Amino acid sequence: MSRTMPAPAGTHRRRRRPAMWVALVGIVLALVATFAFGPRVGGVVLAVELVGLGFVRAVARRAPYGISARSRAFDVSVLMGGGVVLAVLALTAQNM
Repeated sequence: MSRTMPAPAGTHRRRRRPAMWVALVGIVLALVATFAFGPRVGGVVLAVELVGLGFVRAVARRAPYGISARSRAFDVSVLMGGGVVLAVLALTAQNM
């Protein structure tokens, strides 16, 4: 029976987190679009990002760090469902 020893402090392996950075960049772009073009455009940009992240979660072999919380089905339904609802609300809201 072999036991694995934890790595010494300071020698941890760097993990790549591209999905988390893409999500962060999308939020910043949605914020910039909101201030530059209005809340309708910002809402649509955020909705497109959510649907895109849902697609990435659906097709990725391993759960991407930063956009996976539960099972694949749960994450995809929350991300894509939220994106569709946000797009509908952004496009149909009055007084924007």
